[in-house]
Parts: sequence; C-alpha cells; structure tokens
Amino acid sequence: MSTPESDLDSSKDGDDVHLTGTKSRWKSANGSWNSANDLTIDSERTGGATGPARRRTLRYNSSPSPLKRTGSALRVMSKHLHRASLRVVNLAGHSLDNSIRIPDEDCDDNKYSPTQDNKELFEEQWNEEEVSLTRKLTPLRGRTLGFLESSSTIRLRLYRLLSHTWTEPLILCLIILNACVLISQASHSVLLPSGQSTPTPQKGFFRAWEDYVLFVLFILFTFEAVARICVSGFLLDPEVQISAFFVPSTSTSFYDRISRPFKLSKATPSRSMPHIVVGPSNFLRGASHQEIQAIVDEPSPRTHLRNPSQPTFFSRALRSDQTPPDVISLPFRLNIDDARDKLYRNLPYLRQSWGRIDFIAILSFWLSFALAMAGVERGSHHVAAFRAMTVLRIARLLTITSGTTTIMHSLKIARPLLTNVAYFVVFAAVLFSIIGIQSFKGSFRRKCYLQPTLGENQTQTTQSCGGYIEPSTLNVSPYLQLDGTPGPAFKGFICPLGQVCQEGNNPYNGIQSFDNIYYAALQVVVVTSANGWSSIMYSIIDAEFFVSCFFFIVCILVLNIWLINLFVAVITHTFSAIRVDTRKSAFGAAPLGPVVEEREEGWLDGKHVSQNSSLKEFYTNTRWCWIFLALASLVVEATASADMSSLHQQILDKSELALTMAFDIEIIMRIVAELPAWRRFFQQGNNWLDLVLAVGSSIIQIPVIYNSELYPWLTIFQLGRFYRVILEFPRMRPLMLTVFGNLYGLVNMTLFLLIVNLLAALVCVELIRGDMSDLITLNFGQLWNSFLAVYQIFSSENWTNVLYSAAAAEIPLGQAVIVIVFLCSWLIFANCKSQVLMLIVMQMFIAVINENFSVAEETKKSKQASDYWAQHHPQRVMHNSWTRKLNPYRWIKADPVRVKVENLPSNLVLPMQKTLVQDYGIIGKDNRNGAVCIFDSNDVPLVALRQDHRESTAVQDEEREHYLDILTNGVDTTENDHDEYSERKAQKADFIIDHPTYDKTFWLFSQEDRVRNMCQKVVKPAGGERLFGAPPSDIAHTLFQLLILLTVLGGIFTEGVATPLYRRNYYMEHGMVRGTWFNIAETAFGVFLLVEFIVKIIADGFLFTPNAYVKSIWNILDFIILIGILVNLSFTLIFVSGLTRSIHALKALRALRLVTLIEKMRNTFESLIISGAIRILDAAVLAVLYMIPFSVWGVNIFAGLMNECNDTNVQGMNNCTNEFVNTIYGTSFGYLTPRAWDNPSPSTTFSFDNFRSSMLILFEIVSLEGWIDVMSVAMNITGKNQQPQIDASQINAIFFVIYNLLGGVVILTLFVSIIIGNFSSKTGSAFLTQPQREWIDMQKLIKRQKPSKHPQTRPTQLFRGWCYDRAIHKHGWWTRMMTCFFVLQIIVLMTQTFTVNVAVAQFQDDFSLIITMMYVIDIAVRFYGVGWRSFRANGWNLFDVLVASGSFITTLVVRFGYTHFVVEQLQKLFLVSIAFKLVQRTNSLNQLFKTVMASLPVILNLLGLWFILFIFFAIMYMEAFGLTKWYSAETHTQNYQTMGSALLMLAFMSTGEGWNQYMHDYTLAYPRCTIKAGTLVETDCGSTAWAFSLFIAWNLLSMYIFLNMFTGVMVQNFSYVFQSTGGAKAINREEIRSFKKTWAEYSNPKTGLLEQSQLVPFLGKLSGIFEVRIYPTEYSVPSIVSMCKDIQKIVTKEGTKEETILNPRKVNKVLRKIDFDVIRQRRAVYCRLFHEASIIVNHRKGISFTDMLFLLAHHKLIDLIVRQGTNKLVSDSVNLDRVRSLLKMISLRRRYLAEREMTLNAQRGK
Repeated sequence: MSTPESDLDSSKDGDDVHLTGTKSRWKSANGSWNSANDLTIDSERTGGATGPARRRTLRYNSSPSPLKRTGSALRVMSKHLHRASLRVVNLAGHSLDNSIRIPDEDCDDNKYSPTQDNKELFEEQWNEEEVSLTRKLTPLRGRTLGFLESSSTIRLRLYRLLSHTWTEPLILCLIILNACVLISQASHSVLLPSGQSTPTPQKGFFRAWEDYVLFVLFILFTFEAVARICVSGFLLDPEVQISAFFVPSTSTSFYDRISRPFKLSKATPSRSMPHIVVGPSNFLRGASHQEIQAIVDEPSPRTHLRNPSQPTFFSRALRSDQTPPDVISLPFRLNIDDARDKLYRNLPYLRQSWGRIDFIAILSFWLSFALAMAGVERGSHHVAAFRAMTVLRIARLLTITSGTTTIMHSLKIARPLLTNVAYFVVFAAVLFSIIGIQSFKGSFRRKCYLQPTLGENQTQTTQSCGGYIEPSTLNVSPYLQLDGTPGPAFKGFICPLGQVCQEGNNPYNGIQSFDNIYYAALQVVVVTSANGWSSIMYSIIDAEFFVSCFFFIVCILVLNIWLINLFVAVITHTFSAIRVDTRKSAFGAAPLGPVVEEREEGWLDGKHVSQNSSLKEFYTNTRWCWIFLALASLVVEATASADMSSLHQQILDKSELALTMAFDIEIIMRIVAELPAWRRFFQQGNNWLDLVLAVGSSIIQIPVIYNSELYPWLTIFQLGRFYRVILEFPRMRPLMLTVFGNLYGLVNMTLFLLIVNLLAALVCVELIRGDMSDLITLNFGQLWNSFLAVYQIFSSENWTNVLYSAAAAEIPLGQAVIVIVFLCSWLIFANCKSQVLMLIVMQMFIAVINENFSVAEETKKSKQASDYWAQHHPQRVMHNSWTRKLNPYRWIKADPVRVKVENLPSNLVLPMQKTLVQDYGIIGKDNRNGAVCIFDSNDVPLVALRQDHRESTAVQDEEREHYLDILTNGVDTTENDHDEYSERKAQKADFIIDHPTYDKTFWLFSQEDRVRNMCQKVVKPAGGERLFGAPPSDIAHTLFQLLILLTVLGGIFTEGVATPLYRRNYYMEHGMVRGTWFNIAETAFGVFLLVEFIVKIIADGFLFTPNAYVKSIWNILDFIILIGILVNLSFTLIFVSGLTRSIHALKALRALRLVTLIEKMRNTFESLIISGAIRILDAAVLAVLYMIPFSVWGVNIFAGLMNECNDTNVQGMNNCTNEFVNTIYGTSFGYLTPRAWDNPSPSTTFSFDNFRSSMLILFEIVSLEGWIDVMSVAMNITGKNQQPQIDASQINAIFFVIYNLLGGVVILTLFVSIIIGNFSSKTGSAFLTQPQREWIDMQKLIKRQKPSKHPQTRPTQLFRGWCYDRAIHKHGWWTRMMTCFFVLQIIVLMTQTFTVNVAVAQFQDDFSLIITMMYVIDIAVRFYGVGWRSFRANGWNLFDVLVASGSFITTLVVRFGYTHFVVEQLQKLFLVSIAFKLVQRTNSLNQLFKTVMASLPVILNLLGLWFILFIFFAIMYMEAFGLTKWYSAETHTQNYQTMGSALLMLAFMSTGEGWNQYMHDYTLAYPRCTIKAGTLVETDCGSTAWAFSLFIAWNLLSMYIFLNMFTGVMVQNFSYVFQSTGGAKAINREEIRSFKKTWAEYSNPKTGLLEQSQLVPFLGKLSGIFEVRIYPTEYSVPSIVSMCKDIQKIVTKEGTKEETILNPRKVNKVLRKIDFDVIRQRRAVYCRLFHEASIIVNHRKGISFTDMLFLLAHHKLIDLIVRQGTNKLVSDSVNLDRVRSLLKMISLRRRYLAEREMTLNAQRGK
C-alpha cells in the first residue's frame, strides 16, 4: 500500500504547499493529547503490507458481514483513487512530502490507538479530510489576468470547484480515459497504400468515434486550465502588477531589469493568527480569524488529527523556481528555509512544470484541430507535430504510482549535474562534428557505378571509392566530381575495370553525410551510439584513407567510453547519495530500514506450534528430490526439437503431466505442513511463486488449452521451476539475492521504462502513422509496431534503420527534420546498450543493481579498521602453498624457536587504538598476558620474505592509499613493522646458514659463484629480498629489461609483417624453405627469452630456493609464454608450415609479455582482472543459467516455424523447388539460382529448432547484437512450412522484448555493477564514508591549485601596465571580447558546407585569418604584460602559443594558394583547437575538464592493457583466419589478413558490432572451401572450434569486461559529484582566484611562503568562503562607524559648519543585532586556525600555499578532522593563549578602573 509520503508529485519544481498545515492530534482515553508522531512504526517499513497486518489483527474477531466487506473494499478503492489523483493531478500544486503516515501497530503505554473498527475508518478518510481542510485554508492572492481580484465571484467559484474533493479524481479519470482513447485510436493499422508514394490528402478532424471523445476531453481540459489560470494566474505572480512591465527599474543589472516582473512574491506569514498556523504551513494569510476558526471547528466525524511528520527528504528537495545559482548542488543539500519560503506561495499556471506541459498539450490540440479542419494537417505536406504533442497530456501518468513518482524525483535531483555533464559532452560532439565537416564533406557521395554492358542504365553500387581504373590506359584516375571534372587526386578504394568512381547523391536520401553541421552532428550521434558506426567508418576509409579510421576510434574513445560514462558516474553517485541521505532507495518509496517482524498465527510464548511437524520434517528431508524433479522437468523439455518423432512427443507429454502432478502434491504438502497457521505459507515470496507455477502448470494441461496455439507460450509455468535449481548452484543464491534484492526498485524502474516507451510510441504514431508502406517491418502503422520501433531505438540496435526509413518517408511530406530530431532525442534520452550513449534512463538500472552491491555506511568503518590491521600487521601464514608442501626441507626438522611476547610493548601488538579495534571486532582475544607464539623455524623461513608495504597500483590515488590512516589517529607503525620484519629476516638467515644447500640453485651455484652474482645483478628476486648474494643493479637491471622489451616488440613486429598471407606468398615465390628471414627473427627472439629464463633460475633458482622462480605469479606466466613460443619455434623449424593453426597461434603469447614487463600493466591487470575474476565468473554462470529456460521456451514456441525459401515469391515449402532468376542490383545482372528451404539468414544463420541452436542465438542476442533481425523473422511467421510475410505475427515480438529487457539490461548491467563493485573494493573507495570521500576529493582539488605567478607589482610603464591589466583581469572587456571572437570562430567553422560559394569560402578564410591575428595579438599583450616567467607558468598560455602560431601560419599558407594534404589537415586541426579556449574561460566546463583530466592516467593505463589484449587477439585471429575465404560480411578492409585490419575489426567488435555474423562466416567448412592435404598454407577454410572460441572469448573479455571497466574507472574516479555537494562545492574558480590574489600580496616572493609576521593581516584580508575574521565585514569597526555617523550643525564665530559625530543609539542598535553565539564560534575557528598555522610556521619558517588551503579546508569546509597529535598541540596552544588573555584582560581592567577612578577624583576635585 502506498503511503502519502511516498505519493510524491514529481511535477512540482518547488511550487508546493504542505497538506498538513493544521496542528492536529489524537486524544487519549484519559483526555490528554498525545502527538501522533509518537507512532513510530512506518507502514513503508513493512513493505507497505498494512493490509495483511490488519487481517492478522482481526483474525479472532467475528467475521464482518458481506455488506461491510463490500463497503470496506469500496472505501479502499476510493482511498487509492484519491491518492493517485493527488500524485497525477494535484490541482493546487500542493506538496505531498509531509503527508501523514498511519501506523500499523498499536500504540504503547498510555498512547491512544483507535480501535480496530474506527481505525480502519480513520485510515480511509484521513487523507481526503486533510486535503479538504488544507484547501479551505488556501488563500487567493492578488489579481490574476489583470482583472480578477481575490474577492471576485468568478475566481472564488472556480476555486471552490477546483478544491472540491472529487475534482482531482475526476480529472484523473479523464486523463486515464484520454490514454485509453489514444491507445484505441493507435491500435488500428494505417499504412501507405500500395502504389502510392505519398498519402492521400485528408480534410477534417472527425473520422472515428475516438476523435469525438478526444474533442470533448480537451474541452474539459481547456476548462480546467482556464479555471486554474483564473485562480492562480497565468505567468505573473498574482501580486505583481502588469504595470511592472512599463515602470522603469532602478536596478543596474540587465538580468534584474528583465526578470523583475516575473519574480514571484515572497509572501510572509500572517501576523494575525500565529496561534493557529505553525511552522512551514503558514499559508493562511488571506483568511480572517473567524473564517479559519469556522473551518477548524467544522463538525466532522474525522476531526482527530495529529501533527505532521518530520520533514522528509523530498520536503527539502530542490524547488527550481528562482533557486539562487550559488546553491546549485544535490538538491537535498539546499537551504531548508529557502525551500519552506516557497510554501507560502500559490504559483501561477506556467510556473509549474506540469502546468507548462499541460499548456503545450492543450494548445497543440486546438492548433491541430484548426489545421485539420482547414485541410492543412494532412494535405500535400503534413503538420502532425501538434497532434503528436497532445500526447503530453497523459504524461502525468508517469506519477501514477508512488514508485514511478519517486523515480521522477530522483531524476530531478540528478538533473543539475546531468545538465552540466551534458554541456561538456555536447561541446565535445560539436568539435567532432566540425572536424567531420572539414575532413569528410562529400566523401559519402563517391560511389562506384557499373557501366552499361547489355543496354541497361548505369547502376550505382554501395561501394565507396576515391578513384577508378581508366579502361583505355589502365591507369588509376581520380574520381569524377558532380560537374564531371576529375577530382584533385585518387585515394581510398579504386573501382575495378568496368566501373567508374563519381560523385552523386548521399546515401539514405541525402541524410548520411558530413556535408554540413546538421548532418555531421547526426553522424557523430550515430558514432557515439556505438551502433552502426562501423559501416560509416569503412565507407569513409574506402572514400578517403585508412588513417581516417582514427577519427572514429578517437570519437568512440572520447565520447562513448570516456565522457558518456560520466553520466553513469553522476547517476550512480547521486542516487547513492540519495540512499545515504534519506535511508531510502532512489527507485522507490520503500525505505531501506529493517522490516518489523510481527507475531504470526501458530506462535505461543515464542514457540511455533504446528500439528504437522512430521510432515514438514519429511518435506525437509526430501527437498533435494523436488530440486531434482525441477531439473528433470527442464531437461525433458530441452530434448524437444522441430523434427522429433511422435513417440518422442508422447514421452514429453506424459512426463510433463506426471511432473505437474508431482509438484501439485508438493505444494499441497507444504500448505498442510503449516496448518493451523496456514497464512504463514503466504508470507514467503517463493511460496507464492511456487503456488502460481503449480496452478499454472496444472491449468495448461486442460485439453482445450493444451491443444491450442497458446500452449507453447504457457509452458513458461513449467520452465519457471528452474529458478529453484539456480538457487542451488554454489554462489548463485547470494548473487541472485543481491541482484534482485531491490526488486521493488527494479519493478518500479521497469514500469517507468514501459510507460515512457508507451508515450514515445504514441507520439510516433501520431507523427508518422500512415506515411510508410507495409514493405517495412517497423512502419509505425499501429501502436504495437510503434512500440517495437521506439524500443529498438531505445536498445540502439540498428536504430539507424528506423531513423533512415522514417525520415525517407517524411522527406516529401516536409516532416523529416522533426522526425529526425525526435528520434535522435529519444535515443539520447533512453539509450541503454551498456553505456553506449546518453545513459539517462537505462543506466538507472545500473544504479538500481549497484545499490545492492554498495557497502552499508555503518559497516564501512569496521571494514576500514579490519583492512588497516591486515595491511599493517600481516598474520602468520597458517596455510602452505604447493611449493612449501613439496619442499624437501620441510622434513629436515630443527628445534623450534619459542618467542615469548608477554613483555612486548603494547604498540607492537596493537598499534591502532585498542578501543577502536576491539569495537570493530578485529582482535578476538588479547594474547599479551603470558601468550606464547610458536614459530616453526623450518616453516616460516620458507615463506617469501617481503617487507610490509603497499604497492601503489595504477588505479589508486595517493590520497586513497592512505585513507585508512584516518582511523589510526596518527599512530606511526613504521618502527613496529620494521622490528617484525627484522625478526623474520633473522630467522630466515639462520635457516639458510643451517641448511647451506637450500640457497644453492640446482645445488650447484652458491651465493659466492661469479656467474650467479652476475645473473643476480640483472634480475630482481621473485620471492622478496635476497638475504645473501648480489643485489640487483639499477643500471644493469634496467638495460636487461629494455632488451627484453625490445625483443618482445621485435617479435610482435615480425608477426605483424609476416602474416599468414605474406608467408604463403613468400613460400609460393621462394619455395618451402626453413631459413626465411621471419623464421630466423622469431628464433632469435625466442632464444633471447630462453636466455632470460636461464638467467633468472641461475640467479634465484627455479623451485626449492628462498627466492625461487615459481614464487612469482608473473614468472609463472612468463614460463607458460616461453613454453608456447618454444613449441611454436620447434614445430615451425621442423615442419616449416607448423602443421596446425594451434601451433601458429602460440605466437600471440609473446604479446602478453608486455603485461609482465611493464609494472603499471601488471598492477592494472591484477587490480581489475585477477582480483575480480571469481565474481565476473559468477556473473557469467548466472547469465548462462538465465538463458537456459529461455532457450527451451524459444524451442517450444518457434521450433520449425522460422524456415523460409530464398525465393520470396513462393507460398511455402511445397513450392520451394526448381530454380529462379536472382538479381544483384534491381532488375539487372540476373542469374539462375536453385530454390532452397532453409533457416533464415538476415545477418547470421539461426533457428530455434533445437536446444543447442536456440541457446546459441540467445547467447548472441543477449549482447543486443542481431536481436532485431531475429525478432523481425519471428514477426513474419505465417505458419509451419509457410513462406513468411511482413508483420504477419507481430505478437511474437513480445518474447524478444522480455528477453531483451531482462537479459540485455539486467545481465549486462550486472557485469557493470560487479566490475564497479570490485574496482571500488580493490581501491578501497567502497569502504569510504561520504565525508571521507568528500575530503579525499577536496584534497585532489586543492593539490591541483598553484599560487599565481603574476608579478606582485603593476608595471609602471603606461603601455605595459595596460597590458598587465588585460592579462590579470579575467572578466574585463578584453577577455570578454576575445571570448566572443572564439565563439564567432566556432560559428564560422560550423557554417562550412560541401557546396559553398567561392566568395563565402574566401570570407571564411579571411575571417579565420583575422581571428588568428587577434589571437596572436592577445598572446603578445599577455606576454608583454606579465613577462615570460609568469607567462610560461600557465599551461594554457603554452597551448595558446602553439595553437595561435600554427593557425596563423597554416591559414596564411592556405589563403595564398598553397594546397597540400598535410598543410590543410594541420590548418583544420589548429582552427578547431581554438575552441578549447572556451573550456578555459567557462567555469563549469573548466571544472569538469579538470575532473575528467584527473582520471586520464587511470584511463591510459587501462587503454594500454586493453591494447595489449588487442595485439594478442589480433595475432590469434590472423593465424586462425588469415587465409580463410571471405563470405557474407568480409571485404577488402574487413578481414584478418593484416595486423591493421585485424585491430580495426577487433575495435568495432568490442562495441558489439556484427560480431556474431563474422563468427558464423569463419566457420566456413568443406565443400564451400578448399583443403589441400598436408599443406596448411593452401587451405582457405575456417574453423568452427576456433571461430566460436575466439569470437566468444573476445566478446566476453572486451565488450563485457573491458568496456565495463572503463565505466567502473570513471565512476570511482569521478569526484565532480562530491565537489558539487560537499565542502569543495564552495571552492569555485572565483574563490580560488581571490585567494591567490591575497596570497600573492602577503607571501614572500622569494620563498613562496607566508611568514609569521604576515599571518594576521593575511587572515584578515581573506574573503568569501575562506573568510576567517572574527567579526563579519558589516560588523567591523569601520563599518559600524560609517553606519552610525550623524551630521551635526555647530554654530561658531566663523559661521555654521557641519560636524560628523557618532550616534550611541545607532551603535547600540547595530550591536544588538550581533549574534554573539556565532561570534564565539567564529572566534574559536580563528583561534584554532591561527595557532595551528603558527605551529607550522615555527617548524618550517613559513607556511606554503597548499598547506594554508588545507588548513582552511579543515577548519572551514570539512568536518572530518581526525588529527590527534596536531589537534592536541593546537588545543594546548589555544588554552594557553586563553589563560594569557584572561590574565592580560584582568590586568588591563584593573588599570582601566584605576585610571577611571583617578579621572573621577580629579573631576570632583575641580
């Protein structure tokens, strides 16, 4: 049951009024009043299960009559209707944040609780009573529409009408009716008639009964809108006069002058009734005391009201009307008083979010009505946009449930940060669009044309090109331009003989191109979506050069992998912050607190009484039998196939019937076992599920259902039993519970998603329906088809097909731009493919699942303490590795050494705080009192000796590495750890001395051996430090590692050149010889790696030595690589060709040596892959188990129904015989082809004819690749052995929508969440509390700051002083002018097009030259003003020099006629780089840019590791498929014949592009290929085993793991969210600049330090967020004196003159305003800051810039101050200063009193 608090109105932007304004209470039995807030049991904490709780309480009462039960049911329905109407309609714009919660339990002690009978009545009537009372108290303010006063009769009557109890439910019903009518209207299929190119023009609006209903509904909606406008105003606040537009403003701000008439009235509470209205509900200003008293005293059976609950999170949420810009942050951090101030106001119609949406919908309807009646809406051109916007009226249904309402609020909370990130992403997309225009305009126009040979017309192919072969000369000629002239040069693909390369129209009706900024932006969106981008890239490669691929790869890396993941970071962190701050999920109204357990039936004195314990025990003992039967049920059904025999079918039928009966018996047994407490059975969710499955499985066995076409779909009841098997798999139960732990949030998110898709589908129906033919599968002809189309765009799979087909249909109708903009906007809003585009909606699924993986706040500190203890005090190894178990020296026993530790110092055993560690349960028992630790001298020395230190990994920050020190309170454990290490070192040395052969490698080379010493100098030990022998030499070791690196790179280069194709051609030319250059090179490189291995084992041994080779995991990997290389070399040299693909594929292992050689690669590999391999494997197993029942279900539904004939003109399998004429292009070039009845192959061949093929295709489409093709085939099914027809069975698509939604979303995002969780756990950030994380991120921000290098004094020379001012004034006119120039430069670049006038082109070049000249002048001015030293200190200045000089020179060269490809590309690059100046000059972009750049090192490390994986798989692919014949998808660029093409193929397959099609292509086998026995190089066949292994492995590693790792990296390294919410939020760019200016004024210019003498004036000069003055500026002595001066006229002999005197009364008045509690706090902060700074100054002779920032942050911004040593010293210093000040004050007071007494005595003496 939804509670009012959860029933939030997401429509409000802050225009809310609380509904709990009256201070109401319940009366107890003794007549006293008790606050209802004492009822602390929240119905939401029991999952909203108030209904069952009530039934359990009433079970001993007499049964109510049927009439009473009917009345109760009606009241419950009425209550839910009222709540839904409050969420959806909410006419008064009231907030429901503080709605009353009704308790589920009886009150304790003397608190009154209504009896059960009147409690039900109270619960049912409370909400409407409160709302009714509130509405009666809502005032009418000012004048609306310029003439309706608050006392107007019309306005009052309309107000009463809107305030009526049933008005909102009625409007809700009308909105629901509107939705039903739209759905009914959209359910009729309307398509373009055959033979017509455009629809028939239509005139008139009324064509069906739905149109009449809609007309009436919008009349009512219009009346509602007019009534609301009359009551609350239209745009202006009712108290703002219209004359405000014409009255001149005294404000100097342009913004203030413009916005003044639109500002809302800041109402104040009425002074006449403070005793009636309390707190935030003071909105009764307009009513008299008598009216209010009459309302409150109105007789009602429901007058026992109580106090409103405490303000919830949503009552403190962001109110967006007039929110000050300086408080933009996560909205729950905003000022509460400012939010409450808005409660006093009733906002105008257009000042509410839903009001604006309703206005657009209503206005659009009447415009659509007028256009339809005039015959314009569907005339020769269509204007359907207005009709489509009428759908917005039902958008209010997004708040129909409390869960979807909460999601709307959560999205609204994340909106400010998402907007800032969106600005940055759009900026980057614009830059890529400009680069695309400059580089690729006109490229898509060039195609190969077939020349006529048999009289047919010239035929355009789809092959892009850059030249052709001239038939007469056989020379390569450039392409032909539009005017027939040849192009400047040939490039790209060269059309073969018989074809001509020439320019024509762009593909897809001219939409796909880079010819102007609009089309280029569209292509950038397509590329960023990571779906459909490979075809664009390969077309550009064919039209330009192969190097063009880097544009698309960089675009994918920057936009898709890097920047777009910022959306995931924002959503994940924001929703996590919501969860922490509100203790509720961000995806539902249910809280996260523990569920209150209730006493159930069958319990007596704490014991469960059951009469069937034996039956329950029997069931418990036979539980595994039922699990086995559930598994057997699925196994039996999995044996089904399309061609199974009738006997097989009978066995399946009988088996399923028997299993169904067995599970019916089981469910009955489980119910009987719970008697008499049978309701207990229904408390468990799995019992409900098993009961539904059992009943459903039994019902479908009824012959009528069993023999129907619906039965295959209903077998889901039988397959659903498999979930019980999944839960029995090891590690699957906790993982499933983790994934679906927030089931409420997942359900809410799914419902929200479906509603949004439905709204988008209705918009598309109104916009496009009837404009597309039936030859297109997704044609928007009716609602379901439209839903599938928008869902396809939502999934981003082949979404461009929908875009281009819809746009092509709308081009002749004039709506193409609207359709393209809407569909692209829908993609940007709702794209879901594993963070492939704007992750706004579907990435919330990641946040939902990730919410379950997060660590609870209360357990984080415990985990921190445990980890800290484990890291700084490693426990003695209690287990033995395999090397120690097999070590023969374990059996050579020696006397054990006993070490008593009873007298050891306490800090050695427990360096952390004892209380802290014991509180968190780290140490179970204190063993210091007489404890004896026994260390076996023959065992412990065998353990690798490593000094305790934490290696900094590639994914850890310096701050995060030491975050655990926060809990140590400054305790230094270095000495303690060193003692422990020394003890172990001594034990090991003694052992080696006692066993001399233990440290001899191969029992031959001792530590004194020269050969071994030489080897030890060039390699590091594997098991830790060497106790004896030579330490590694830094120089020798570095040189040796460099040689190994060059060896590995040489081997990779050799393989990149000597590809299988190269080797085949070489052998064909020179014969099968062994002494080829590539064999010799590979042998040399292999021998060098063998030498490295020998050196390592001579230096430290291989197995049973202190630092044995195998004690390092990296050495083991090196050994495996070496074995593989040696095997490959041996077979290659013996058999020349190497025999098999497996032998040649071993060459790829050498690429993995780059991981073991480079330390950062090792750390990254270990942190991100090895440490999380188990959890990733768990996710993979869960995904496979998830696919198994769907595979069986697919076989049941589609087995034998998807086959088709390759001749589409036949009717079925019986007619699919003989041959038919097939053509390639249109009707030209026909040839005879045999008909074949086979499985469909739209992109890849698939079927559901058996379990294996069904499992394979479902695995392929779980990656969201190819699922549209499979769904389209299923939608075309007409029957068994019948030829498919387009959209014949559209309902079949529901199978794939369900599978895609559950598989493509939950499974894919499960991988993301696991990787994010593993990454955060590895780095430790998962165990950081929010204040700790804020402090770490603030440290990052502070450490990025550097003191200003500007000269401290302004130059005295006039011109240089002017230049100096221009350089340091960041907001002066010069800076603004240059910013305008840069913006104009970007606009000019955006105006470039393919067809451009010569004069326009010349103007663009001249303008760019002028801009670059101004850029150069700006640099010269700044350089001359601040000097070279200050100029070079700023990296942006060096960027300016490079870009400005490059732009100026290249522009001059191009402008005066010199054209060269390199020069032109450089000019384009430099001109576009100017746009980055906007990043420097825009604060929000600059902050985000710095945050993104902070994660660049980690991104580069991960990219490096990913690139190594690319090389490894590229070599594997080349060796396996380098000679395989091309099939359906391969081309001259899309193959694995060269290293470059293989890397490029792997790149686009990493995003899921067409990987399954290539996989099936490379399973090519005989007889479709050639096999020449004995010679591998002559074979062009593929390999099924290699194809499935390599493609699936790459898909899992690259797409599922590595791409998601980038998401994890961005989420964990993205501190922008915390910098926008915590203390760092206030440290904006202007505050830093002000601080730098003050620092430069007082710091020592030579040392850069702030000295003691300058400390006080420096602190006094600070302002803004860093202000530390004891008294604020307005209460300083000069300010008070200036405010309290009076001018007094004094008459003197010279005349009257004016004199300024101080007015004591004014002084006292000002002083009374001072809040002395605040002053005491400010004084305490100042004293602590001053004394701590003094301590640092005394130790270091000054304080540095960064240290001062840290001090200010500690004391002003962050509450996380755990610095015991420093704090104690500061506290002592402050206390000492207090005593001194007190004594000084007493002394001065005595002196003052003495002086005063002397003065008084002197006056008396006179």
